[in-house]
Amino acid sequence: MNLNDVKNKLEFNKVIEKIKTYCYSDLGIRKTENIEFITDENDLNAELDKTEEMRRIIDLDTYLDLTGLKDIGELLSNSKIEGSHIPQDKFLWILDFLRLSRNIKTYFKRKTTQETAKLKILSGIASELFADNTLEHHIVYTIDENGNVKDTASAELKKIRNEINQKSETLRKLLQRILKNLSESEFSRDDIVTLRDGRSVIPVKIENKRKVPGIIHSTSASGITVYIEPGETIELNNEITELSFKEKREIEKILTELTKEISVNYEKLKRNCEILGELDYLQAKARYSVVLISSRPEFSDKETELVNAYHPLLLQGLERKNIIPLNLNIGKNFNTLVITGPNAGGKTVALKTIGLLQLMFQSGILIPCESHSKMRIFNKIFVNIGDEQSIENNLSSFSSHLKILKKILQETDNRSLILIDEICAGTDPNFGSALSAGILKYLSEKNSITIVTTHTGNLKSFAYNTPNIENASLEFDMSSLSPNFHFVTGIPGQSFTFEIADKFAFPPELMNFARSLINVSDDNLENLIKDLNAQKQKYKELKDKNDKNSKRLEGLLKMYEEKVKEIKQKEKNIIKNANDEASEILKQANKIIEKTIKEIKESGKLSPKQIKADFKKESEKILKSEEAATVRIYEFHTDDLARHKDLQMTGKIMEIKKDKIIIEINGIPMKVNPADIEPADNAEMEKYRNYDTVTTIKNKIIETKLDIRGKYPEEIKDLVEEFIINAVNEGIKEISIIHGKGTGKLRSEVRKIISKNNLIKSYRYGNWNEGDTGVTIIEL
Repeated sequence: MNLNDVKNKLEFNKVIEKIKTYCYSDLGIRKTENIEFITDENDLNAELDKTEEMRRIIDLDTYLDLTGLKDIGELLSNSKIEGSHIPQDKFLWILDFLRLSRNIKTYFKRKTTQETAKLKILSGIASELFADNTLEHHIVYTIDENGNVKDTASAELKKIRNEINQKSETLRKLLQRILKNLSESEFSRDDIVTLRDGRSVIPVKIENKRKVPGIIHSTSASGITVYIEPGETIELNNEITELSFKEKREIEKILTELTKEISVNYEKLKRNCEILGELDYLQAKARYSVVLISSRPEFSDKETELVNAYHPLLLQGLERKNIIPLNLNIGKNFNTLVITGPNAGGKTVALKTIGLLQLMFQSGILIPCESHSKMRIFNKIFVNIGDEQSIENNLSSFSSHLKILKKILQETDNRSLILIDEICAGTDPNFGSALSAGILKYLSEKNSITIVTTHTGNLKSFAYNTPNIENASLEFDMSSLSPNFHFVTGIPGQSFTFEIADKFAFPPELMNFARSLINVSDDNLENLIKDLNAQKQKYKELKDKNDKNSKRLEGLLKMYEEKVKEIKQKEKNIIKNANDEASEILKQANKIIEKTIKEIKESGKLSPKQIKADFKKESEKILKSEEAATVRIYEFHTDDLARHKDLQMTGKIMEIKKDKIIIEINGIPMKVNPADIEPADNAEMEKYRNYDTVTTIKNKIIETKLDIRGKYPEEIKDLVEEFIINAVNEGIKEISIIHGKGTGKLRSEVRKIISKNNLIKSYRYGNWNEGDTGVTIIEL
């Protein structure tokens, strides 16, 4: 299928139009309009790398200043034409272009080594920019701020203009004198000197034209005034005209020389156009990704997995909190998906979301989904959405539909994405469903990735019974009979035909008759789907409860593992200290012995009894100092409250064994040494008894809000994770992280951290009264 047709059907052009609004120049706009659909993984990686680096610049420094960037391509082309020159005012375009090129090059050059490492690709591109201070200086020296050639551009031009000014002043005085005389004689209508054909003339009443010697240049529109160049000024006018021609020739000469300087650097300046156009385009894509809160998905050879994905056009018109994200996986366990359900249930929107995000991804545009989403690269995308009826070719909707399907069947391969809305609709449902089944089986065996929508009930059974083909639907609220747009894989959708008709109060006798016409097997299928949905809801509730408990347990285990690690390290330190102390004791004992032996040798007076008494006395000193440091062991009973010395947490003693005590802390039993615990004081006992109302860890009250404004992204990971673990440990259901709006740098880092945390049930941005997008609300 023609790629432009695919883009039109998926409204990719609207995405492009939005990105164009963030461009500074026609260079960037043209690059955006000609955006490439990339099918090579290396090329796509490179394009996404560049977009991500530009996003990093936005997060760190706001934006690259490309204000005033103009497309000078045509001027550069004109500079190559022999004997031509660039218009003098357009040299200001080139001057701005050169300055901008130099500024961008300098911007990247001034980055630190660490910053450059994070902007490796863009720094390399910017390093290619041509910057020439000499050329800039020549333009500034030659052209003024209004785009005119300066008097100082050449000595000859300055001389000519001085002569013109002198002669013009002489001419002005002469004309004023003549005009004054004519006014006194009432020959002149006005006392104003004017220009006609570059010559200075005076206005004379038509009836007096023969009374003023000179050349008539023109007549007024009313015919009552003629403009005469007095005879005595003709020579002076001729001299000024001749000087003006000389001035023009000198200006052309100057501009031609300056144009040659541009021409000499044609290739370098042309490359600058390409680089600045690309930077403008990349920045526009990055700015668009900031607005949509987009991410870069992971590459996958086999599957497409969208996690919390949004349709970008919906995000442009609605608040994010009012849109249900799409969660879908295809390609891992099956390659074909059949989406069923009632009209206006979101089937087509889901189909378009998948297709549009794929187009954006393979165009190097970051997409609105979680960063751990996965995307394949397709060589071909086929789309059949909307009515293809053609009056011109005498084709019905169904015939046109089949024509497109035939083309898909002929051209598809295992690197094709196929999106079909209402497959084989517009004909007899039984025959249409049979044909649809054949098409889906054929495409599945080709190993294409195929997603279709349908109302045909037979395809639900076919998808259920056929390998590599799976059912899907969007959840429907049974109480309100309205869609809630949650995408569900594995369960087909119900039509809700009768339920919706009942809601509109159709006559009961009509509804009874209609129900009597339904095939029993069809009715059974609808009831089966209804039961499946009910069971799924119960399973979901149980799973959510189990997940919540599992996450809490995982968080606690993680915390205790860290504590155990800390305790083991302390044990090592204690053993080391004990060994060091023992060595010191031996050292002191040896010193005493050596000293005693020495004294015996020197004096020969100490009796054996005295030696023994002295040694005992010194040994007792050392032992007493060690006894002072001995750990105290308390006596405990079952149900006593005790405090763990290392964990700094209070728990209840459950069982006392010979050399171990089992204590329960925060619902988790732990086996500890008697020396590791001590009786809880009165304050700790009170805190323990009021555990459900006061949350305490290490004597610090757990807050439900964490304010990280003013911190750097690399500083917040430990803060956020500890905040979440503490909240989970204390049974807190909802917490808030205040990161502010700003450039979105902290907000993006918070999303990155919490998206990978399995202690979190869900998260969202705050409502308008909660801090809007400056706050992330987390449900645990």
